[in-house]
Amino acid sequence: MEQVPPERRVIRLFPDHGHRWPLWENSTPTWDVGYTTSPETYGLSAELAEDLAGWYAFWERHCDPFEGWDTEANRQRWLRDREWVAARLRSEVAAFADVVVE
Repeated sequence: MEQVPPERRVIRLFPDHGHRWPLWENSTPTWDVGYTTSPETYGLSAELAEDLAGWYAFWERHCDPFEGWDTEANRQRWLRDREWVAARLRSEVAAFADVVVE
């Protein structure tokens, strides 16, 4: 079957333990991207890929899956950086996708 992307793709931005990239996309009947995606999936710049990796690494280092954030200051920093990363991601994929921050 031919792979046909939806007219407008939706990239979901959120970290999850065990997945290096905080990028996700739901497959459709004609577009099987899996579920987890990477910067290469979208042709993102090396700079944005590096920043996404750093944003994820900060979260993984400071947010325990059971205990939560180690400090409120780290949580606030991560939230600020999330907005900055999301804005850059939106800019790079604007021609073909929307970005949803979760």
